[in-house]
Amino acid sequence: MSMFINQMLGCLIIAAGIGGVVGWLLRNVSAGTATKQLANVTAMMHIKEQMLEKARRELREAASKLQAIESPVTALQEVEQLHQPLRKQAEDNEALEAAYTQSAAQQIDKAA
Repeated sequence: MSMFINQMLGCLIIAAGIGGVVGWLLRNVSAGTATKQLANVTAMMHIKEQMLEKARRELREAASKLQAIESPVTALQEVEQLHQPLRKQAEDNEALEAAYTQSAAQQIDKAA
């Protein structure tokens, strides 16, 4: 019976040793894979950051070009807004002049 127990203990010790070695190998392989994945993700993040920065620069350039184009249009709109009251005043003056001319013509007709 003691021989049977010794054989069982021997097998258990061998199984524990094999399990320990396999576990250690799997942990190193798993850690190596995780490290590689982390390196890949980090590299992709750097690439995406560079792409984002490039897109930001392009957006800034496009915005400045658009602002350069919009600036004369905005100035023209401002001139047009300032011109509208003057145009209205000119139309009012023309109407007053026409009314005055008509009134003067009527007074001349009455006097004659």
